[in-house]
Amino acid sequence: MLVLKVNPTVRYLFTFTLLLLLAVQAGAQHQHQHQQPQVSGRIVTYDLYIADTIVNYTGKRVHAMSINGQIPGPLLAFTEGDTAIIRVHNKMMHETSLHWHGLLLPNIMDGVPYLTTQAIRPHTTFTYKFPVIQSGTYWYHSHTMLQEQSGVYGSIAIQPREKKYKTDDDIVLLFSDWTNEHPHEVMKTLRRKDEANEWYAIKKKYPQSLDKLIQHGAWSERIKYAWQRMPPMDLSDVYYDAFLLNGQRSLDLSGYAPGSTIRLRVINGSSSSYTYLQYAGGPLRIIAADGKDVQPVSVNRILIGIAETYDFLLTIPEKGAWELRATAQDATGYASAWIGHGDSTHAAGIPRPNVWRMSGMMGLTAVNMPDAMNMEGHDMNMQMDHGNMNNMKDMDDMKDMDHSKMKSMTAADSSVYETFSYPLLKSAEPTVFPTDKPIRKETLRLTGNMYRYVWSINNKTLSQADKILIKRGEIVQFKLVNETMMNHPMHLHGHFFRVLNGNGDYSPLKHTLDIPPMSTITIEFEATEDKDWFFHCHVLYHMMTGMARIVEYEGSTRDTALDDFPLKKMLREDKEWIFYGSIAAKSHMAELKANYFNRSNAFRLEADANYSGQYEADASYERYIGDWFRPYIGVTSLRQTYYQVFSGKEVFRQEVDLVPVVGIRYTLPFFIESDLRINSQGRVRFGLEGEQWLLPRLFFNWKANTDWEYHLDLQYMLTKKFSLSAGYDSRYRWGGGLLWRY
Repeated sequence: MLVLKVNPTVRYLFTFTLLLLLAVQAGAQHQHQHQQPQVSGRIVTYDLYIADTIVNYTGKRVHAMSINGQIPGPLLAFTEGDTAIIRVHNKMMHETSLHWHGLLLPNIMDGVPYLTTQAIRPHTTFTYKFPVIQSGTYWYHSHTMLQEQSGVYGSIAIQPREKKYKTDDDIVLLFSDWTNEHPHEVMKTLRRKDEANEWYAIKKKYPQSLDKLIQHGAWSERIKYAWQRMPPMDLSDVYYDAFLLNGQRSLDLSGYAPGSTIRLRVINGSSSSYTYLQYAGGPLRIIAADGKDVQPVSVNRILIGIAETYDFLLTIPEKGAWELRATAQDATGYASAWIGHGDSTHAAGIPRPNVWRMSGMMGLTAVNMPDAMNMEGHDMNMQMDHGNMNNMKDMDDMKDMDHSKMKSMTAADSSVYETFSYPLLKSAEPTVFPTDKPIRKETLRLTGNMYRYVWSINNKTLSQADKILIKRGEIVQFKLVNETMMNHPMHLHGHFFRVLNGNGDYSPLKHTLDIPPMSTITIEFEATEDKDWFFHCHVLYHMMTGMARIVEYEGSTRDTALDDFPLKKMLREDKEWIFYGSIAAKSHMAELKANYFNRSNAFRLEADANYSGQYEADASYERYIGDWFRPYIGVTSLRQTYYQVFSGKEVFRQEVDLVPVVGIRYTLPFFIESDLRINSQGRVRFGLEGEQWLLPRLFFNWKANTDWEYHLDLQYMLTKKFSLSAGYDSRYRWGGGLLWRY
């Protein structure tokens, strides 16, 4: 027998070349949404092009922002141990950025402009390069102003070095909310104080009008809370025109082989919508949360907070198409993914909540907590399922379900929970921190004023507050106390934290956590990094109005790459100025209102006139001290027309006064605005004004003052911009006309 002796060096080179060719071939086989990663060894490269575009999700063409011409952007696929190189090309006329949500990476690569990373200026390219040191399901999105709402987001899937579960394929689903309005118009709507502020509730068919309160037996309760200056409770601030899965309202997933096992990766990438996930084919088997493995648990329904991710094991049914439905928490819409091929079976629907009874809404958020919740000495009220637990089945949808056909249940045991709650999450491995580390405790109260739409932590917005100082090597505990009536998904950049949920050494690790209304949760993390990291509410409009903090490692220095990107520009975001108002043209008078304001300051103009030249105009500047009290200075211009007897004859006279004033304004219970002023002539005037929502589109406005002037007005909303207006004014008498809001 002939034996060939091969030089060891040659054998090594041959083996290395063969492995390299296999790696290149494997990389060439992976393609998603027209984006081909370039693989060279363990370096994975993507080019992302962010540009303005036009989309049509609802029959209306509107502006959006896309990544590589699509919404969401392409899936970025890696394997643990890779090095990521991502070149982001800004093709727009304004700045942008990308943050890699949940990824552990160098601070300069985190993607928060002006805090950790340079903003990507118009028509420039920024290259992100970082080692991929973890596995799991994550996502990326813009951290520049409100761009995330316009479409700048996408998904990330990182395969582990060694797979824990034997699966045949992955499905990545990114849930998002879509509005045809420009996001800045959304923000203006949320912050203005007139009838347009209620437009989203009208569109959702959740008006807090008098007739609906009486119909639902909630009038006395509304009186109670209005006395406390507490606006009506809602589950979501914004009306959305569509809800999407991977950019589609209905997604066909019929191409997977029957009987195959799928790892379903679900991301809530919405801007301000929590989502219920339900599957017509049976329970959902949770195997990971926020990219971290958990002990498997099966649930029929899960409420996924904004920016959270969950992985599920799923078996493709042998026959039939089964709906996986992602429903907005307030039940105003949903998106569907159809799994399997054949006759369709719908998932159960989510009943519309009774938003008129606040006590009922809070009751829906209650979950029976096990005694173990107090094991670690913390007050715990965990994530709440806002559906009615005793009446969650939509009977019309249930008629479509044939439980004998549910072949895809993946639970290894018979324990199936109806609804998910955080106490069900147990880490697959112990997560305890070293016991010899010093512990730093911080209490962070989640606060805000829904009436003014200003959100904060410890009653201070980001720009008003000091940084949270921590030291490397500490164990840092945040006690998160939600004092508001809204859910807040709190996200910490650059770290995973333990959720102290009563599971001891197996407390789960997360990067984003829902803090339900009027609840307290404690989290803790090991301070292993340096520099500054962002901590904020992931409801986009809450973050942008101030519910955020900077966590700073003591002794760290700011990266010199940020010398041209001052932090003060980021801190200006919650001080953004808003302009709105209205113009009314009526048969007996005309009215003008204009407001230019931010968190702490407001310039206001109110003017009215008849068609005989008589008018009154008030212009003022006011400063907020707290939420309700505003001292102001201003000027009043008054033109009066009258007849005067002079030398036995009636003479037509006009008189114009321009008088400086100072005063104070204060919001009373029931949101009645009071105004006490004194002018330069020593004349004192006190006034009150308010609004009553009578019918879903009908409002009654009134105001009166100690000069015996009063104004009564009915407004019927035709659209967000236009109303019919009619009423009585003590100076101009009866009349009606059209009102336009801007």
